[in-house]
Amino acid sequence: MNALEGLTNPSWLVLAVLFLGIIFFLAFIRQRESKRISQKFEKDSIIICSFGVNYYGLESEPGGPLRSSGVLVLLKDGLYYRARFANRELFIQGPAITYIGITDSHKKKSLHQTVIVIQFLNAEDKEEKAAFRIPYPSQWVEAIKVNLLNKKTQPRTSE
Repeated sequence: MNALEGLTNPSWLVLAVLFLGIIFFLAFIRQRESKRISQKFEKDSIIICSFGVNYYGLESEPGGPLRSSGVLVLLKDGLYYRARFANRELFIQGPAITYIGITDSHKKKSLHQTVIVIQFLNAEDKEEKAAFRIPYPSQWVEAIKVNLLNKKTQPRTSE
């Protein structure tokens, strides 16, 4: 097979167009999420924003852990989650947070991966728990502690 026959074979061309289509679709979705966040919040109130976050629901919701993908935003006054496709939003006020840590289970079920768990007081002043899988979870925990809980972290020393 010579080079011209390879160019006229449509099977690789279909795969290339399909691959590029997926890449452009993902870029479009990310742009749409960015635009939604920038319209909802002022630029100076956003501290960190992470896309592709998995949200496993609130502990008080019936059933097992759900899995919703979306964007998590650390703001000066709280945490905001918005699902990518579902009509699901969650806002946790900074002063309502009572605990933040890393675990591998939620709703008494193992998730087989590390997630950030946030305990907070809901509108009825009852303890509630939410779990998120975020890239670089330890950096998110530190950022939330410093910005929302006003806890200064100790510098790490190597001995």
